[in-house]
Amino acid sequence: MTTVVYRDGVMAADSRAYAGNKQPLGTKRKIHRLADGSLFGCSSSKVGLPEKLRRLVEEFGVETSFKESIDAQAIVVKPNGDIFYFNAEDGFSGPIASDFIAIGSGEHFAQGALMMGADAVRAVEIGCECDVWTGGPITQLKLEG
Repeated sequence: MTTVVYRDGVMAADSRAYAGNKQPLGTKRKIHRLADGSLFGCSSSKVGLPEKLRRLVEEFGVETSFKESIDAQAIVVKPNGDIFYFNAEDGFSGPIASDFIAIGSGEHFAQGALMMGADAVRAVEIGCECDVWTGGPITQLKLEG
């Protein structure tokens, strides 16, 4: 699984890769910059599903609805700072007015860290320390807008 956090123009995530609920396989990138400059981060226990959702968002945007529910959580932050949230439904919610957001198996630990003033990277570090499904090097992307 994973921990993805957005705060103050920075999206950060762990990079531990799993095959479903098996032992770690290595590392992978969980946050991406889309063609329009938006930041995309996703968490799912389904192998390959984050990549599928990223392609759907890249092609159709956050304003579309999907024909089926998708077993994933995702965040999209538009270049203007608007935050859109997805949680195993057929579409995104938003824009959401929030100073920060966290998703994934370590989201509760990261959320607590954010509430105590941590930046996005430090919140993911806390997720890595507390959540067995979160680990590996942390990656980050800055919003350009």
